[in-house]
Amino acid sequence: MKRILVVDDEERIADITTKFLTMNGFDVHKAIGGEEAIKILSTDEQFDLMVLDMKMPRVNGLGVVQKKAELGKKFPVLLLTGSIDAEKYLDSLKDKGFRAGDILYKPIDLSELLEKVKKRLHIA
Repeated sequence: MKRILVVDDEERIADITTKFLTMNGFDVHKAIGGEEAIKILSTDEQFDLMVLDMKMPRVNGLGVVQKKAELGKKFPVLLLTGSIDAEKYLDSLKDKGFRAGDILYKPIDLSELLEKVKKRLHIA
């Protein structure tokens, strides 16, 4: 079973995303905010994918991505944003393997989320 870490500072969004992915057969863990995500990433827990909100207080998505890289964690990340100018994130993340298809816009289209998760995890 593929393991996914869902990170969002909005608990309601994290809950909905977690429940939806769990109902679709994934082992999902959630972190409320970037600080909690970094604590989880700093453990021995292994994940196959992270669904990550970009705009969060204290530690934003870029900070989480940077710490993930520092820790040597090598799984793909889907970015969540409510910002229509999310392409600006891509400029700073292209060197880490991100592409335009890795961005999901809020409000989240759950069918699109599932499609992108399956694509990044190479599930037919």
